Amino acid sequence: MVNSVVKWSLLAVVVVLLAGCASEALIQNKSMKRGFNALQHESVPWDKPEARKSISRLASLGANAVVFISFMEQERPDSQQVRRSNAVTMHQLKKAISYARAHKLHVTLKPQMLVRGSWAGEINHRSAYEWDLWFNNYSREIIEYAIFAQQQGVDAFVIGTELAKASAHVNWPRLISQLRRVFRGQLTYAAHNAEGVRAFPSWNMLDAVSLTFYPSLGVSSKRASMQARVDVAVEELRLAAAAINRPLWVMEVGIPSAQGASEKPWEWQSLKHSRVDLALQSEVLDIWLRALDQPWVDGVYIWAWYSNARAGGQRDTDYTPQNKPAEDVIGRYW
Repeated sequence: MVNSVVKWSLLAVVVVLLAGCASEALIQNKSMKRGFNALQHESVPWDKPEARKSISRLASLGANAVVFISFMEQERPDSQQVRRSNAVTMHQLKKAISYARAHKLHVTLKPQMLVRGSWAGEINHRSAYEWDLWFNNYSREIIEYAIFAQQQGVDAFVIGTELAKASAHVNWPRLISQLRRVFRGQLTYAAHNAEGVRAFPSWNMLDAVSLTFYPSLGVSSKRASMQARVDVAVEELRLAAAAINRPLWVMEVGIPSAQGASEKPWEWQSLKHSRVDLALQSEVLDIWLRALDQPWVDGVYIWAWYSNARAGGQRDTDYTPQNKPAEDVIGRYW
């Protein structure tokens, strides 16, 4: 009888140990910031109680960080006027940040530019005068967001995102100095892919190197083919970042759950009406999370996560992994 009790006790211990091993996160770089770019969903704004569930689910996957997205906008790529978008209000952001704080998440605020019929990378002006006028207006709005971020105790602030053509034309040092006076946390800029990292001139004034990372993974959706493309892109990024003595944050990485998305993972608009491909999204996120689990990568943020906990789902072609098999992939790593 005693022997039987001992055997069952030992078996119970083994089961517990195996369960612990099964739940151990796959990620090797345990100190890495890992999280999502969190967007307000029109059906569930951040100031609605239901939005809290979305952040709770995000944290339950093992995320320890979050990037909240706000917006500024201009009419055309050559418009000088920049205004704050009402798509997400300061009050709504304040609520979102409070939810993240309840889960002890590292919080970044990333104001992004919206350009009607275009994108931030196409913002361009014909003269130095027009560039100065635009940048003064941009600076005014971004400083207001930085003041807000400081008031809310935000950990990091993104001074610009994917402003590819602005890099050589505007006075980033002046803006960074102004931001240092109102925000005490970490400052970074989100360049567009590895070439954007090489082109941005003012990394020495910032606390981290960041980028949005959407290289083509090729036409084929076979794992070996996509893996080869990712390996090349990651090595290119490593070389670009190695020249800068700053932590590296992959501020955006992801893919729509849409057929054909591997070739141009940034083309979300043209993929809206494609067939759903949940397996592709799961495969690609698995490849990325494995490839970016490096000692020289200090943060990885998946695009995207919505304030509506019911977003995504089995029929959705959006980037979000919510309520899709990709959620389980992320949970295994984190």
